[in-house]
Amino acid sequence: MKNKPLFTIFAIVFVDLLGFGIILPLLPYIAERYNANPAQIGLLTAAYSFFQLLAAPLLGRLSDRYGRKKILIISQAGSAIGYLILALSNNLALLFVSRIIDGITGGNISIAQAYIADVTTKENRAKGMGMIGAAFGLGFIFGPAIGGLLFRFGYIYPALFAMVVGIITVFLTYFYLPETVNVEAAIHSSKTAPSFQEMMHVVFKSSIGYLIITFFILNTSFSVFTGNFALWTQHKFNFGPTENGFFFAYIGVLAVIMQLKLLPILIKKFGEKTLLRYSMIFLCAGLAFMPLVPFASFLFATQLLIVLGNSMANPSIQALASENVPKEEYGGTLGILASAGSLGRIIGPVIGGEIFYLYSGDASFYLAAALLFFVFLFLQVKLRKA
Repeated sequence: MKNKPLFTIFAIVFVDLLGFGIILPLLPYIAERYNANPAQIGLLTAAYSFFQLLAAPLLGRLSDRYGRKKILIISQAGSAIGYLILALSNNLALLFVSRIIDGITGGNISIAQAYIADVTTKENRAKGMGMIGAAFGLGFIFGPAIGGLLFRFGYIYPALFAMVVGIITVFLTYFYLPETVNVEAAIHSSKTAPSFQEMMHVVFKSSIGYLIITFFILNTSFSVFTGNFALWTQHKFNFGPTENGFFFAYIGVLAVIMQLKLLPILIKKFGEKTLLRYSMIFLCAGLAFMPLVPFASFLFATQLLIVLGNSMANPSIQALASENVPKEEYGGTLGILASAGSLGRIIGPVIGGEIFYLYSGDASFYLAAALLFFVFLFLQVKLRKA
């Protein structure tokens, strides 16, 4: 494992996710200023993921062909533009425009994952993917806390801060990230864009199809949770942006500890397939217990289960997926995987928002738990055959 490139991509993803973490917990409160209901807020969250779904396979394949560094820079600049539009928006339509632009350029995490696959061995890959998860966690430690504090002065300030963070990632990538793709050779050997038929073949007929289906349902369930969490805590415990921001930070602290310290130990002892299977039980339990908590302090325990499950599941899926494809197809394949996650993040907030609007936040968490239990049963069958 090449430690210097790993550290650099870790720093880039952390700064990138810092901007994302600043905005995500605040979106419901920003949208409510324009009289958006829970279903519309769900659609606002889903808009980012829908356009990420369309763009991620293309960005991944372009990074296979033209290099990881160049495509990362383009996508990071797009995110900065999206945050600027968010800062300048004065209606719900512009909020949607800002999330659409950020979504189109938001497939860069799959490029970062492809970069990790480029510079790690098969044995160290899940640990490397765990570093991406840890960078996510750090982004959610500092991002929501910063966003919650700045929101007191007006939502324009968190958005502008996120824009500056996006610009910083462009410079970090340009000056400090070594290229891992032989661009001259890749231009002649790599395809420009995956076809629809090719993607369907990967999903339904390839050896990683079950991982893509798992990743889709996992992200659907998890986005029901993340999309409704701020509104649910607002209704049940009277949380505001600051309280929710610091609660997301707690989730981030857990994610960093688990992915940097606990995950390598668990992978060495149990392997990716076993971790993936039982991660669903932790996620299912955490979500199912959330509606039952009588006090806000009990959420610390439910989030511990959720973060443990998520920290085990995502790196295991990404490592297993990259083990079964040629190196020159890492970006495209992980882009398809990212699209499956994006599709789940489109469906999850919409379903969760509708259930919240028609029934309750509790009902949405029970649905998410049921979906994850189904995935556990699905993996019990598939991983014995894989």
